[in-house]
Amino acid sequence: MADTPLPLRPRSATEIVDAAFQLYRRDPLSYLLVSALCYAPILVLQLVILGPSTPATAEVLSQAMSSTVILAFGYWVSMSLMNAVIVRLASEDYFGRRLEPAVAVRDAITRLPFVMFGLLLKYILMFVGFLLFIVGMLYMIARYFAVTPCIMLEGRGVFTAFGRSAVLSRGQKLHILFTAFLACLIFAVIYFAIVLIAAATGSVVISTVLTVVASVLAYPLFAITEMLLYYDTRVRNEGFDIEMMAEGL
Repeated sequence: MADTPLPLRPRSATEIVDAAFQLYRRDPLSYLLVSALCYAPILVLQLVILGPSTPATAEVLSQAMSSTVILAFGYWVSMSLMNAVIVRLASEDYFGRRLEPAVAVRDAITRLPFVMFGLLLKYILMFVGFLLFIVGMLYMIARYFAVTPCIMLEGRGVFTAFGRSAVLSRGQKLHILFTAFLACLIFAVIYFAIVLIAAATGSVVISTVLTVVASVLAYPLFAITEMLLYYDTRVRNEGFDIEMMAEGL
């Protein structure tokens, strides 16, 4: 049974984050299941790489470097897939349509190479921006905030998604940054609260598991906020709400 769609209208930063919580609460099990499945490979890799500690030798250091590369690749794949699936799932929920998580995963996998390289290029640009006295990084975050939604919801390629996100961000960069800041703040509070509890256990394995749990719990909120920002800028810049009303009539 479909849920009632959320009103399609311009929202303030706090209203967008509140709407993200509303969508999350509608079907938390689906979001948590998707998040956990996408994050599971990272947990396995972390537990395998941690292993028993050994004295530092050239061979051990070489293995550690190889393990770091493998772990970084695992993060890249898992985070890209998680972001793509949740954006797809939450978008349907936003309009009151029910989408099975398996369908969202299938759709995300077909677009995964685009999402992965889009995410990689976005972080490279953010790093370059960081070297330009941090202001450049904030600009890149605001300008390319909607790369994944454009790839997943509009079926665009990597470079056209960057161009599309840049168009949507015109005149909205401060709004985008403030909304992203609120989402990141909530994510950080949840994440570090669990990390502190994990650190208190004194166990590396328990700490690793709890840290992953923190990400699984908190990340869907961030991805849902990204999706809502995408539609919010479309409403503000393109009259997307009026377009949808006209289609409904």
